[in-house]
Amino acid sequence: MTSVRRLIPLIVGYERLPKSFSLHGDTSGEMLVEPVPAVLLDTDEGWTLLDTGINTVLIRDAHLYRRTHGRNHDITPILAGGGESLVEEMAVHGVGVEDVTRIYLSHLHNDHAGGLRLFDCKVPVWVQRIEYEYGMGGHPFPEEHGMYRIDFDDPKIPWQLMDGDTELAPGIRAVFTPGHTPGHQSFVIDLPDGGGVILPFDAGDLTENYEREIPPGGFVRCSAEQALEPILALNALAAETGYPIVPGHDPVAWPAFIRSTLGTAVPGPGA
Repeated sequence: MTSVRRLIPLIVGYERLPKSFSLHGDTSGEMLVEPVPAVLLDTDEGWTLLDTGINTVLIRDAHLYRRTHGRNHDITPILAGGGESLVEEMAVHGVGVEDVTRIYLSHLHNDHAGGLRLFDCKVPVWVQRIEYEYGMGGHPFPEEHGMYRIDFDDPKIPWQLMDGDTELAPGIRAVFTPGHTPGHQSFVIDLPDGGGVILPFDAGDLTENYEREIPPGGFVRCSAEQALEPILALNALAAETGYPIVPGHDPVAWPAFIRSTLGTAVPGPGA
C-alpha cells in the first residue's frame, strides 16, 4: 500500500533555451520556454518535496547573476511571481516550508536544488551518493555545467546518500538514471487510486525524448548512447507498470499534468 495520499505538481519558474539542449541532435534552431518543475507529496510521513526550483537570489542580484547564470548565454531563467516562487506555489496549497519533512532531489543542477536554502537545515535531503560527490568535487567543471555549489554546500544539511535504485517510502521509488548528470535519479509514485506516475525529471526533458527514444541534449561524462539508456529503461518501466511518463520540463505535458491532477489553469511565464 502506498504512503502517498496526494500528489501536487508545481511550476516554480521557467527557462528559455534552445531545443537542442533537451533533444540531442536537434538542428531546428527552435527556442523553448520550459517550465521548472517541483512536486509536493502528501504522505503518511508528512509533506515530501521532490526538487526545489531555482535560487532566486542568483537571478535578482545583478552581480551574482553575472557570476552564475550570466556565464551561460544560452539559458535564460524566468522567475514565476514576485517573491520566492517555490514558497508562493506551495502556499497556494496550504503548505509552508516549515511543513516539509523531507526532500528528494533528482539532481543538483541549479533549477532543481536552488531552493534548498529556504528550508531548515535539519530537513533531511536524499540524493545519489555519486551526484553529491560530483557536485562537491572536481570544480570548476560542475559549476561550468549548471551546478552551483552555493545552492547545496551546507555542512548542516543531514544528507541521505543513496546508491542506486531505492525505495524511499511505501509507494515512492527512486530509479537511478545517470546521463544528464552522473547521479541523476527519477521517481516512480504509486497513487492511492491504484494508478501511478513516472517522473523522469531531466533523464529526458520532453515527451519527444521518450516517444522517439532520443537522449537529452545535455549530458556529462558519458556518450549519447549511454545517456539514452535511462530513457529506454523508463520506457520499459512504463510498459511494465502502465504508468505514464510525465517530463517536468515539457512545455505542453507538464502544464497538462497539472490541469488534469489539480483541475486548475496554469499561467504562463510572466503571468
